[in-house]
Amino acid sequence: MVSDLYVEERGNPGDSTIIFLHGLLGSSRNWRSVTKSLSEKYHTLCFDLPNHGKSFHEVESTVQKMAKVIHAEIIQSGISHFSLCGHSLGGKIAMRMACDYPGNVDQLVVVDIAPRDYPPEHHLPTLQALLDLDISSLSSRKEADEALSEQIPNWAFRQFLLTNLERKDNRLFWLPDLVVLRDSIGSLSSNPLQKKDRFEGETLFLCGGKSGYVRSEHHTSIRDYFPAAEMITLPNAGHDVHVEDREGFMAHLHNFLQGGN
Repeated sequence: MVSDLYVEERGNPGDSTIIFLHGLLGSSRNWRSVTKSLSEKYHTLCFDLPNHGKSFHEVESTVQKMAKVIHAEIIQSGISHFSLCGHSLGGKIAMRMACDYPGNVDQLVVVDIAPRDYPPEHHLPTLQALLDLDISSLSSRKEADEALSEQIPNWAFRQFLLTNLERKDNRLFWLPDLVVLRDSIGSLSSNPLQKKDRFEGETLFLCGGKSGYVRSEHHTSIRDYFPAAEMITLPNAGHDVHVEDREGFMAHLHNFLQGGN
């Protein structure tokens, strides 16, 4: 890889390539268990999105720009054909890439997100809670966990967020650029596609039945953009489908990648 985008690579580069893209405040590590199980048959690349994880920070954060940067990175590395799998914000980027570069994208998997506007207020309290946390006064993730518990009562969600907290030179710091993400959340929450956008290739939308991010009334607009889209709902999963029902997710992903065989 040639830029300041961090990527985790697994498998044989001679095999078919799958690009994995994580969601808001996630990182490439969110896909590790999935890519480890795929590495015998597929070549996988998991990127940290700009302003996330170990990738570079920049003052502008839009789905369109991230799609362009990640696509350029893939092409410059010598990969001209690949499949895409994106969760949440990563799913938006995957949709944008598929519509912009259909000649490069063999298959598209979108995990629990639809091509529609979402309310930015959904993410703002979390981003603000992280920004309001005085990490200079804390010495451990455990202390940060306790300090966030009132504003973010969901323990599992806090543990996910705290994977972004790192230590260097005996000081804690956030890996994501929280200020840029907060200021960009309106754009990041909006529909990344325009009416003219289409991707005619093989497409799978994998959704969580307990999530609410993708509902039956969204299926028509999904098929307007992705005429070949197959919609599968895993009834016992929430938004993090690949975590909450990993077995079901992997079964459907394998089946789709192998052409339904």
